[in-house]
Parts: sequence; structure tokens; C-alpha cells
Amino acid sequence: MSLSRQHIHSLSHSRGDRGAILLVVVVAMFVVAAATAGVLMVTSQAIHLNGSQQQRAIAFNLAESGAEYGYQVLRDMSTPPATLTPLDPFGGAVAVDGGTYQATIYPDASNLTVFLKKYQIVCTGTFKGATKKVELVVQQASFGRYAYFTDKETSSISGGAIWWRAGETVDGPVHSNNKDNSNFNINYNGSNAPIFKDVVTAAGNTINYTPSRPTTETTFRKIFSDGSKGYKLSVPAIELPSTTEAQKNAAWGSSAGFPNTNGVYLRASVNGGIYIRGDAAIQFTLDASGNQKILITQENNTTTITVLLGSSSTTLSGVKGTGSDGNISKLPDGVIYCTGNITSLQGEIADNTYNSSGITKRSAYTIATDVNAGKDITLTGSLYYHTKPDKTKDASDTSNLAAGTMGLVAESTIISTACPTNMRLDAVTLSGGQNTTSGSFYAQSYNSRSIGTLSLLGGIIQKDRGPVGTFNSGTGQTTSGYVKNYVYDPRLAACPPPFFPTTGQYERLSWRIRTD
Repeated sequence: MSLSRQHIHSLSHSRGDRGAILLVVVVAMFVVAAATAGVLMVTSQAIHLNGSQQQRAIAFNLAESGAEYGYQVLRDMSTPPATLTPLDPFGGAVAVDGGTYQATIYPDASNLTVFLKKYQIVCTGTFKGATKKVELVVQQASFGRYAYFTDKETSSISGGAIWWRAGETVDGPVHSNNKDNSNFNINYNGSNAPIFKDVVTAAGNTINYTPSRPTTETTFRKIFSDGSKGYKLSVPAIELPSTTEAQKNAAWGSSAGFPNTNGVYLRASVNGGIYIRGDAAIQFTLDASGNQKILITQENNTTTITVLLGSSSTTLSGVKGTGSDGNISKLPDGVIYCTGNITSLQGEIADNTYNSSGITKRSAYTIATDVNAGKDITLTGSLYYHTKPDKTKDASDTSNLAAGTMGLVAESTIISTACPTNMRLDAVTLSGGQNTTSGSFYAQSYNSRSIGTLSLLGGIIQKDRGPVGTFNSGTGQTTSGYVKNYVYDPRLAACPPPFFPTTGQYERLSWRIRTD
């Protein structure tokens, strides 16, 4: 069969088109294959990366959980670890869902010389080759962290409920353990400003309100600065300290060899403070140079101790107990312990020494009695700082660097009828303990004394509520005694008076991811 030239040309052209198409298809398939391989490679890398991220995340969660468990172990110890030896709270690595965590508790090097112990909890989490490490630093918490704290809300005198009322202010953290089924009671009749300017916590699950329980934020803000978010209920109870043995030992400078005759003992030479055996009256004054003078009177004898911060020395004049220091080139540790009642306390607290870098020597005191033996402190006048701190200003402000620090510990702290109508108290006070049947902060003749203001700068911690005045529940007006004006001193949480009792809990100071 013969083909025309035109036919042959047409057939040849058709075969060429098919070849070109085939080439295009092959190239396209190659491109698709290459793209698919790229996608698979990227997907594989993404899957691998995602897996690595997941492993690191799980390792981090294990490390964080282990640190929290270690913190729980530390909190559950009956007493803080007393040595600088690192502790393994779990006895080695703990296996969890294919991973592990291992923690170590490191006591701070300062723990041998400070009252508030600090600990660093370091935990490493491991999961399928990924490792993460976290660090949590905690420190024992002082009762100085509270503006107001009560174990139970009933009166130590009448046994009845004591109410907060409109016009009173507490400018700091408040807590109640609500022991013996007592309740937190608030009468906000006539309130135009919040009573509580900081958080209120309570172990109980209710609060009694008058005239009625608030139902709107506007009403809540008449009581709490943060409205309905200003309180927390059903929180764990915080136990009061069981004894004042720590303060006793700190004042004597030892846990043995206590004197058996009444007197005043300066114990700075053995790193102690001032130990008083028997009842005593104490007055704080300043000399012409602003140094602290402490006048301690027993019967007809007065002992004067002068603390010279500038020269790091202490002088004593008057009657002293056998074995007491006289004039010495050392400072007492700031604890004044009395085995009897402090029948009178008043005066002015000297300033710290300080420079541009901060406080160089503290003018700080804790006055404690034998709480379990039922010994009290009776205030017979205002007790105040020479320079008043100002929490609205920076910690480096002169007022906050200069201001001294005072703590009082007794079964009861009593404002006597000798105190002024307008009373000033610059101190954190703790009244009562775990092993006392009572203990409170209260004013004598609270229901008949003249109306005035009790201006407290610091905090009140007590076993049961002590009354300082009375008011008309219908109008909210004071009818006798003191109107409360309680202002929190935040310095007392971070830097409380020396050897002031701790809460048995710890505060978190810092948290971070370690890269070592």
C-alpha cells in the first residue's frame, strides 16, 4: 500500500506530538515525585520535631511536679532540717509513666545563723532522652506576714461573737482559723469605704454579714477593696506556735543553764539577748544621740541597757544578775525574754543605722514572755518607732531604712486604762499559743472607757478575739473604747523582728528553669 507524501508527513507529525506529550508527562511525574519526597521529608522532620518538643514538655512537667512534691515533703516535716546536708526527699529517682523525676533539697548556707530557714529545691525530670531542671526557693513564713490573725472569733472575755464594723480599716492580710465553730462576723451598716483593703482568708466556709449577705459588687466593695474576690473561704488552718522556747533560748544564748534567781541578764557575749527572771516593767527611750535605752525595773531596782549601734557595743548600769555582761563590745540579738509578766511596757524605738546601700544594723526587738505559763504584756502607753515607715514609698526611702522593728509575744497583750485615748502601737503582736486555753489582744474597760482611735502599725495575731471597744449595731457608731485603724507593715513579712514565731509554713521566694 502506497502512502502519499502528505499522509506520511501527517503521521510523522502525530508521532512527534505524542513524544512531546510523553516527555511532559514524565517531567511532571518527576516534579510530583520530587515534591512528594520533599513533603514527606518535611513531614518527617515535623513529626520528629513535634516528638522532641513533646518529650521536652513531659520532662518539664515531671521536673515541676517533682519540685512541688519535694516542697510538700519539706512542709510536712515537724521541724525544718537543721543541717546544711542536702536532702533526698524521695530516696532516689521516681518513675512516672515512662519518665522519672529526682529532687534534692539544699539548705541555704545562712540557715546556721538565721531564724527563718531558707531552702532550694532542685528537681530534674527525664523522658525518653529529654531532660529539664527547675528550681524552687522557699523560706519559713513568719506570723509577721499578717495584719490580723485569729484562731477563733469569739471574745476572750464574754465568750460572744466580736464583729468588724463599718469605719474600721485593716490594711493588710487577714486570716481566721474559725476554731470551735466560730464564724467571721462583719457589720457593714453605714459603710462608705471598704473595711478590708487586702485579702481575707478563713478556714470556715461562711461569713456572717449584717444587715445581709452582699449580692452585688457594689455592696461587696463596701466591705472588701477587691469586692467579691476579696475573700477566700475553706483554706487550711494555720496553727499557732506551741511554745516560746525558741525566744527563751535566743535571749539566754543557750538552751541550758538558766538562772534561778530573779534579775536582769545581758547575754550579748554568748550571742544572746536580754533575759529577765521575774516580773518586770520595761520602758524604751532614746539618749541625746538617738541610741536605744532600755529601762528594766524590778521592784525598786532599775537596770539601764544602752544599745550603741554605731559602735556595735552595749552598756549596762544598775543592778544585774550574776553572770550578766556589763559593758561589752557586742550587740544583743534583739530578743528580750521575761519569765514573768511584763507589768508595764511603753516607749520609743530607735532608728536603724543605714547608708545608701541599705540598712547596716537593725534596731529590732522581740519581747516575749512564758506564754504557756500564762504570762502577759501590759501596755501602759504608746509604743512607737522614732521614724515611722511608709509602705507607699520604695523600700530604699529614708523612712523605711530608718524605721525600727518591734514584736510582742505573750499569752495576752493588754491595753491598760493608763494608755492614752488615742493610742499608737507600732508592733506585730502574738497573743496565745497552741497549748493555751486563751490568749488575746484587748483593752481594759473596753465597754466604759472614752472613745478614741487605736492606730496600729504592724499586726495582731491572737488565740481568740479580744475586744477594744463597743458600737451600736444599728447605726455602726462607736459607743466606747477604740475605733480600729490597723495598718499593715509589709516589712515584717520579709524581715520580721528577731526570732518572731513562724507559721509552720513556707513562702515561695523564687522559681526558675535551670539550664545547667
